[in-house]
Amino acid sequence: MDSDRKFSPRHKSSGSDVVLRVLDSLLADSGQKRLTGSQATVILDALASSDDPDLVVRFPVVLSICARNGVSLNSHALFSKYWESSPKKQNLEKLLLLADELFDLEGIEAPQNLKKIASPLKSKYGTLLSSRLLSLSSGLSVPIRTVQNTLRDYAAKIKKAMPTPNRKEIHLNRKKALPKRSAELETSLDRLFSPKQKDLVFKKLNRETFTKTEREYYSRVVRKKLLSIANAQVNGIAVKLTQK
Repeated sequence: MDSDRKFSPRHKSSGSDVVLRVLDSLLADSGQKRLTGSQATVILDALASSDDPDLVVRFPVVLSICARNGVSLNSHALFSKYWESSPKKQNLEKLLLLADELFDLEGIEAPQNLKKIASPLKSKYGTLLSSRLLSLSSGLSVPIRTVQNTLRDYAAKIKKAMPTPNRKEIHLNRKKALPKRSAELETSLDRLFSPKQKDLVFKKLNRETFTKTEREYYSRVVRKKLLSIANAQVNGIAVKLTQK
């Protein structure tokens, strides 16, 4: 038997067929079906243990479905049944690390805890995206570009299936995103801005039209104050000195 199997079509085992049917069911309606944490753990484990490349390349897609369903990854559930040196555990680790790199590269939402799980794996496996193939313990090697394209295709499918918000919805979403003028916020702003400056801050937030004079004053004075407040070093100092 060839121990250096590459990505190629093959007859699927009955176990692969079951997992593939579950995946197809999840993907058939653009990922709208609910997926629980325990179900995700079973599916991810099955994909990492599979010698079917058609299944393995969908590993990041399942993680994307987890993100859409608000499923938080549980490292204990994923790894607890394997010894530290288990080849299947190594497969899981590699696929999780590769998925994390792909989510960052593509700007796709990742499930909770993926970054926490993948971060310590970088020192163990390095940057997997720098390789052409992902080699797994079963002897199977899958092209990383195929894994990437599979995730891209799913993300594009989801984006296409999402309804385009109308202007009214956009306006409502913007209003929801704006901070409420609470007494605490008013007091804090009063300590930093004059009444005129504070009014311009809220006017800018509400996307109200400035007069020429207001626009020039905002740019010359208020915006510079806001930039100073937003400065990471200034913010860090403020947090440090107020924690005592």
